[in-house]
Amino acid sequence: MIGRSGKVMIVLYIVCLVVLFLMCSTDLIIREPERQIYQIAVIIEDVRSDNYSNFRKGMDLAAAELNADVQLITLYEKLDVKEQMDLMDREQQDGTDALIVVPVEEEQVSAKQMTIPVILMRAGVAEAAGAGNVIVDHEKMGELLAREILEEQPADVPVYVLTDPAGQSDMDRLFLKGSDAVFQEAGRSVQRIVRGEEERFFTMLEQPGAEAQKVVILAENQDILTEAAGVMAGSEAVADAVGGLYGRGTTMAILNYLDRGVIMGICVTDEFSVGYYSVREAVRALEGAGSVPTVMESYYIEKKDLRDPAFEKMLFPIE
Repeated sequence: MIGRSGKVMIVLYIVCLVVLFLMCSTDLIIREPERQIYQIAVIIEDVRSDNYSNFRKGMDLAAAELNADVQLITLYEKLDVKEQMDLMDREQQDGTDALIVVPVEEEQVSAKQMTIPVILMRAGVAEAAGAGNVIVDHEKMGELLAREILEEQPADVPVYVLTDPAGQSDMDRLFLKGSDAVFQEAGRSVQRIVRGEEERFFTMLEQPGAEAQKVVILAENQDILTEAAGVMAGSEAVADAVGGLYGRGTTMAILNYLDRGVIMGICVTDEFSVGYYSVREAVRALEGAGSVPTVMESYYIEKKDLRDPAFEKMLFPIE
């Protein structure tokens, strides 16, 4: 039999175990290390949030996984590089840990001296981008789309490029630089329709007999592409005169026009991954990890590709 002193020892032993368990479970002894929450500001060049739907979804996922708090900041005026530079200074002064910037002017923004990490969403080639930056090579995207047009459209069909020189971004400029090079090498006739002349251009396409000489339209950016698709959707005569409407972008309006057959083909990139990688690189920079530029692929898609599981996941990611 266990004596009185033995029973007392057993009770004390049990009490000690209970106390140790309670202390451990309440972090009094073993305390979970507190992870720093990184404050990351994302400064984009445009005031339209619909451009960045999938981009934002990717950022939000990375922020949840990497313990970051991401704040999206848009410019009041489109393509205002001074405002963008001022916002970068303001965020640094307010204690932001890192910046992700979609630059209005890559050369000016990349040359700006900052004391916090800055991840740039570059539109140029990988060789010109620093470590940690995320690159969508819009020049190669323009080349890809031009090659698809040459393959799909008869050689005698004239190509019209809808452009807005006054509101042209680096992305627009590089995109057209790539397409122009391919068209020029193929000896293809290309004519520019600048902002302000498009109404007269579409009126010309509505004239009787215009459909006999089909034209191909290439839109410089997704705004112009959406507007052109809207004109075609609203005018049977214009739609009949256009042998193919092409451009770039992944807004719901563009994807709907593609699904309806109004737009024939678009070039896209995986914007969800662009958002994810940008936050990942910002956190890596804050933690002192080594990094290299992340170069995104461009893809050409048509109506049939919208039902492809790979493209469906890219264009319509689950939140």
